Amino acid sequence: MSLRVIRRAIPEFQRQITNQLDINTYYSWLIAEISNLEIPLRQHRSNPRVVKKARSKFKSKKRSHQNNGSPRQQLSFQVFRRAS
Repeated sequence: MSLRVIRRAIPEFQRQITNQLDINTYYSWLIAEISNLEIPLRQHRSNPRVVKKARSKFKSKKRSHQNNGSPRQQLSFQVFRRAS
């Protein structure tokens, strides 16, 4: 809204301003004009911002891929006695 006021006022400003006193008067008028504006309520968005989905060039693993790897050996631990 304030941008509209400024755009509307610039041609008038360029035509009538001749010295520094005019600039101060015009600036005061412009600030008063902008401060008198009422801010409108926000409009409802029909398309709100979307959350981006992560993308990869590799296909994601599915449930069917579980437990289809190469068989692994069972880990075994042995306890050694210390030589005394």
